[in-house]
Amino acid sequence: MNTVWSTAVEAVQKPPVQGYPTGWRVFLRALALEMEAQAGPAATAAVLRAAGQQMARLAALPPVGSMEALELEMNAVLTEIGWGSVRLAMNEAERCVVLDHTGLPQVGSAGEPAGTWLAPVLEGLYQDWMGQQPGADESLRARLQHCGSSITIRYGRL
Repeated sequence: MNTVWSTAVEAVQKPPVQGYPTGWRVFLRALALEMEAQAGPAATAAVLRAAGQQMARLAALPPVGSMEALELEMNAVLTEIGWGSVRLAMNEAERCVVLDHTGLPQVGSAGEPAGTWLAPVLEGLYQDWMGQQPGADESLRARLQHCGSSITIRYGRL
């Protein structure tokens, strides 16, 4: 087998990198760069947040009766799409739910801090997933609190 062909075959056979096959990773990196350049960080975050809300509608969760069950349902979908996992915890003092997400796919170094470009998608995703649950209060919001090796989102009153 010639070298060019064997290199191409090896590239196709390699497992996805950071949750995406190579072609998607390159496309998403290009999209991230263009969105930031054309629209700026605030508009880009708004579009990504709205995309997360669409994801929540497309992958709606069943109604559950406990935070533990909700965490299990969220993690089932996150595992299916290769987007890491989440832990839910009630913060009684602040009267909110804290969502600690690990394993978010990275789009190269895009985002602030580097590698967190998709974090606003989680805001929209968790906002709508929480809002889909029985008795959900429409005035509560999901907001990024911390971006780093894990993403922390606070779901509560602003």
